[in-house]
Amino acid sequence: METTVGAVANLTNSTSDMPTYLKVLPYAVIVCYLLICALGLIGNGLVIYVVLMFAKMKTVTNMYILNLALSDVLFLTMLPILATTSIVQHWIFGFAMCKIYFVVYSINLFGGAFNLCLMSADRYMAVCHPIRSLRYRTPRIALFLCLCIWSLAFLVMMPTILYSKTMDHRIFKGKYSCNIKWPENQAISSDKAFIWYSFILGFSIPVSLISVFYVLVILRLRHVGPAKKSKEKRKSHRRVTRLVLTVIAIYIVCWLPYWVFQVVLVFQNYKISSPSKVLLFNFFTILSYANSMLNPFLYAFLSDNFRKSFLKAFKCVSSIEANRSVCNENSVFPRTSQTYTRSGVTSEERMELSSME
Repeated sequence: METTVGAVANLTNSTSDMPTYLKVLPYAVIVCYLLICALGLIGNGLVIYVVLMFAKMKTVTNMYILNLALSDVLFLTMLPILATTSIVQHWIFGFAMCKIYFVVYSINLFGGAFNLCLMSADRYMAVCHPIRSLRYRTPRIALFLCLCIWSLAFLVMMPTILYSKTMDHRIFKGKYSCNIKWPENQAISSDKAFIWYSFILGFSIPVSLISVFYVLVILRLRHVGPAKKSKEKRKSHRRVTRLVLTVIAIYIVCWLPYWVFQVVLVFQNYKISSPSKVLLFNFFTILSYANSMLNPFLYAFLSDNFRKSFLKAFKCVSSIEANRSVCNENSVFPRTSQTYTRSGVTSEERMELSSME
């Protein structure tokens, strides 16, 4: 099974009389990798910082956002390795690093989808079952569920741990490539089976569940009457729901073309010989990687509280001593009790909603 590691090198070297754009493609891919890595690490690092440092940001939804940012950071650290592989056109990092790459890639692939599914389920509980969900929608339970996601992702991607390895490069003698070598002589081609396995578990099922949850959430928000919920609470729920829905929509936009292309390759026995397919292969791969970079920008645009927290974090970095009071503000997570206000919103729920506005 050919993977994205060294894909540019293998694909372009297998094409004779390459067009000019294919000759510069490896360099364009490298620039994209490094740009995604730099912006993604800065953005997701900032998300991690503000959620951990500011108590106002320690809400249930933000715990899932924190988990997503950690997964993205872990994956983004692999992009310099991919960029280096594109430059030297073979794998130079050894057997162990090859397995580590596939583990990190798979955790990001499956863990990200599972995390978004969990965020959708959380929105469903918060909007459709606000009273019943108070027992379960706590930062501590959210942390436990995040750990479950990591464990599930690790189990689901176990085949990549078993079969990822370095192999002799098919073009450069004496060099190696990092791929997944599946068992041969099986009734069903192992690499094709794994593509379907990954597509169904890592994309189709999560997106289907997300769709169900959000249809129910949207129906609830449309039909709830003024007497049932305060105007303030309805607006706050809509803000949080809009943010989570936008994150999910961007995820689908980034990953759907990649998976459609992978499924097409299954039916074509992985023949990527034409220049247009080479270009599409790399474009869709880069687009899927870019998803790990985009989320912090969505938070900044769609959440006033995230935007204010980002600005506060920059002030802390630019002038630590002068802004010590700003940096320490809300730096300790307060113990809040679940008391109801006149609007029918608990103190913890108000904190949850206001942090996303």
